[in-house]
Amino acid sequence: MNNLAAISVIRAGGFYRFSSVIEWLFEHIEIFVILFIVTLFHLISAQHQYLTQTIVEHPRKNDFFYVDYLAIDEHSDFRFRYIPMKVIAVNDDTVRFKVGNIAHSNPVSPRQHAQFDSAMQRNYYRADRLELTRSKIQQLLDSGSIYAARRPDNIYIDGWIVLSQGELASTK
Repeated sequence: MNNLAAISVIRAGGFYRFSSVIEWLFEHIEIFVILFIVTLFHLISAQHQYLTQTIVEHPRKNDFFYVDYLAIDEHSDFRFRYIPMKVIAVNDDTVRFKVGNIAHSNPVSPRQHAQFDSAMQRNYYRADRLELTRSKIQQLLDSGSIYAARRPDNIYIDGWIVLSQGELASTK
């Protein structure tokens, strides 16, 4: 008998009426807001991963790689291991970097590395340079040791100055 009652309600318009569906959606809007936020987060994350992969596979002068330096030098300080590295020269099989001198204990965003125009400080980079092969760079990317990369279009990354006007002029 219950089955017949359900069928008669459906035939009469019941739950499947357009107005009933719209009413249900408005009553449960939080589900869709949460799904939208989760989807947006995944899209932005995928876009950042694609950007990082593209920059690392095709580096140019003045690109910035954000790296877990312990994967490159196991004798470095394990507490402060997440550093920026700036590309200063690109050859066919190697890439030369300026290694950042200011490190973090957790992976932070490129914005936090560049915050307060810190790349303009005299001691932001170490005196010695680092040269890596492209295969080593790809290995670091695949292992997750390179966790972000940015290519400044002008002198800024996320609103903070990372290049001087002279450095920008030398790349063009």
